[in-house]
Amino acid sequence: MGFVQKWFGFNGWKELSTRGSILATVAYRVFFVVGLAAAIIVYSYALGGEDPSLGYITVVGVLWFLVFQSIVNLVFVNGSR
Repeated sequence: MGFVQKWFGFNGWKELSTRGSILATVAYRVFFVVGLAAAIIVYSYALGGEDPSLGYITVVGVLWFLVFQSIVNLVFVNGSR
């Protein structure tokens, strides 16, 4: 497994779905949405209440997705056992 697949792939979700609970899966998905919303709100607040552009929302969405995937993979696949 390469570096990108190991840290940013979907192996964490596979592990979560096979040995985790439904509540944990729902909690991680809610955490993703809350984190994305927080990033957009912080950016909007930093601009003085201006609406963020679609480009910014896309870039933040992709970056947050990569960070979130690495968190899930760290917890369920690459963490110490």
